[in-house]
Amino acid sequence: MTDQDRILAGSQDGTNAAATTLHLLFRFLRTVRFRKGILVASLVMSTILGMTYYITAERIYESTASLYVVRKGSGVTSDATSNSANPVTEMPTYIALMSEEEVIARALRIMPEKYRRVDLAGYPQSAWVRMVRDNLQASSAYNTNVMDISYRSRDPRAAAAMLTAMLAGYEQFLNETNRGLSEQGLKTLATRLEAIEQEVKELQSRRLHLKASAPELVDTGERNQNSLNTISKNIEMLTQEYTNSRRRTEEARTTSQELQRAIASGEDILQFAMETLDSAGRQLVEQSMGLGTQDSYHVQRIMQEILDRQSALTEARQKYGAKHARIRALETELAVKEKYLREFPELQRTRTDTMTREVLAPRLVQYLSQQILKLDLNEKAVGERLAAEQAKAQKLSQTLTELGDLDRQIEHLYEQQKSLQSQSDGIGLNKDTFLSTKVSSRPTVPIRPVSPRLPIAVLLSLLIGTGTGLAVIWVLDIMDDRFRTPEELKLHLETQVLSMIPRMTELPGEGFEAVMCHVRPHSREVEPFRALRTSIEFSPQDTNRLVITSTEPGDGKTTVSMNLSVAYAQSGRRTLVIDADMRRPGLSTLLGLRDDVGLSRLLRSPDDLDTAIAANLRTTVVQGLDVISCGPRPVNPAELLSSERFAALLSWAETRYDQIIVDAPPVLAVSDPAIAGRLVDAVVLVVRPDKDRRRMVIRAAETLRTLGCTLLGVVVNHLNVDDAGGYGYGYGYGYGYGYGYGHDQEPEEQSGSGGHSGSPEQPVAAGHSVSAGLYSISVGGSRSSGDSSRAA
Repeated sequence: MTDQDRILAGSQDGTNAAATTLHLLFRFLRTVRFRKGILVASLVMSTILGMTYYITAERIYESTASLYVVRKGSGVTSDATSNSANPVTEMPTYIALMSEEEVIARALRIMPEKYRRVDLAGYPQSAWVRMVRDNLQASSAYNTNVMDISYRSRDPRAAAAMLTAMLAGYEQFLNETNRGLSEQGLKTLATRLEAIEQEVKELQSRRLHLKASAPELVDTGERNQNSLNTISKNIEMLTQEYTNSRRRTEEARTTSQELQRAIASGEDILQFAMETLDSAGRQLVEQSMGLGTQDSYHVQRIMQEILDRQSALTEARQKYGAKHARIRALETELAVKEKYLREFPELQRTRTDTMTREVLAPRLVQYLSQQILKLDLNEKAVGERLAAEQAKAQKLSQTLTELGDLDRQIEHLYEQQKSLQSQSDGIGLNKDTFLSTKVSSRPTVPIRPVSPRLPIAVLLSLLIGTGTGLAVIWVLDIMDDRFRTPEELKLHLETQVLSMIPRMTELPGEGFEAVMCHVRPHSREVEPFRALRTSIEFSPQDTNRLVITSTEPGDGKTTVSMNLSVAYAQSGRRTLVIDADMRRPGLSTLLGLRDDVGLSRLLRSPDDLDTAIAANLRTTVVQGLDVISCGPRPVNPAELLSSERFAALLSWAETRYDQIIVDAPPVLAVSDPAIAGRLVDAVVLVVRPDKDRRRMVIRAAETLRTLGCTLLGVVVNHLNVDDAGGYGYGYGYGYGYGYGYGHDQEPEEQSGSGGHSGSPEQPVAAGHSVSAGLYSISVGGSRSSGDSSRAA
């Protein structure tokens, strides 16, 4: 079962419970309506008693007054910061003081003797305080300083006089009490002020010591932050310098590592020299390696000499011949110089490589080592300076914090000292009027009594009378579970009363000789059955097919069925009566038709419907009335009635008869009436109010409606016509019969019994328990020996 199913089931159970409760409430209200006389009598009685109490009760008068209470200060150190009263916390104390024994004793001494005798005369003096406290009431509206006071007395003037004395005694008590509290408060405040002054001196001495320990502090207060800000700026500059120093050191170490790697791998290291050394360093290296500006001068000089030789050669060729010794010497010298100039860069590179490996590399390594050592020393020096500045700043910050705390403590003590001094001055000036009270509303002399009050007496009388009446009705409803009037039965069952049949005497004879409508068609006893026929005919719904049933065995449903059938036949309507009670067939027994022919044989016959009906239909001595008896007792009567053949039988009968009446077993005994009731137009319920319990009748009607049957109405049977009021139930046994539903007897077919098998069932004795399947019914009520009846 899912959570949703549980929620839906719980919701449905709650709805059903609410509907059941509402239904029971309406039923009880209907019961109250029928027993309204009890409710009216209870109201009248309670009203009389209430008015009697109002007339005879002693009058009590109440005087009221209002007192404004305000505190100017309590004089204790815990309230030094508050000079006004807190109504929420103070007023309960003032209210409790009003009913204290000392205040009441003062009021009794102030109160005049003549008024004191009104309520206290005849009582011992030890009980006076308790009696006054019982009649005194004090309260206060929320969050106000106004106390409302009231006092009750048998005399209006005595009530006002007592309230006046209470106010005077209360004021005296507060004044005397607060005067002593004021003196004690002054002593407490003086002690507290001396302690505060000593504490301030100690804090100031500590503050001077802290200030002397920090020379950087010029003065105190917010200006002390200037020293801290200067140190912070120094720390910031040193931190930046330390960071730069570390960065340069790391760069030098990285360059040194790269240089050593380049030397080891034979790479060109001139770029390291150009990046690492400054101009002076680079010049010094060039000079140490023999590489300088003179090389450039040397090249230029050679080039100038070549130009000079070329010029001399040109002049010589003009003067001398081509093979002159001078010309050859100049050409040879010119060739040597040009060759040297062409080979000079290669010679220069070779010499540079050699100088780089042998001279420049060691010097660069040495130079970088010296730079790293220098940078490490510089970094260490900057770090030490930074740590010193940080320690100084931390110490200065701690000192400033302690000085700030001391300044706040001293300032708080000064404020507390000022407040306590102001409070001490206030107590000294107002110690006699420390707690101020003023009567804002003076005691009044009441005109009308507060007890008893006519509206309250009337209201209580009505409430008590209504509650008592409803309780009596409820008890009577539980103890007497019977219907008393037709209107009560009609409203409880929510249907109409078709007819009320009086108690009738048994007729001698058998068969139709025992049917009243056939034997005495013009007698007074027959009129209720004709009225029943008329009520059914004038019903707004179809009533051609009816089922007659009852709540319990012995209600007279068979008598009603038989007499109603005869009444229909006498009116000229072709009528068919079917005895569908195949368990205890009262109708077949009444007419003497207990044999092998009947309904059970018809429903189980293999023949076609017309043939089976022809073999089991009986004509009677009453013109226009035919009967289908119960037939042999079957094992499964409910299954036979729920078969399609029974529905076909009703359809066949509807085409040939004007009225069809089915005599069915009681509703609460078996399920047969509900099965047959769903196949017909309506169901008529026979009720014996002298025997049937109200709850059982209601349950029978609800069962029919729940199972889909149309309840046309009820027939009230076995009435005592001699009683003028209500039904006038008699306890004689009329047209009733006893039921003993169950399977304690074998079916007639199985036992081999055929034909008429016995006389009509005898009435069930009072208190005898009868059962039918899952149902168990206790038939109660006594029956007089002189009023027996046929099986009903």
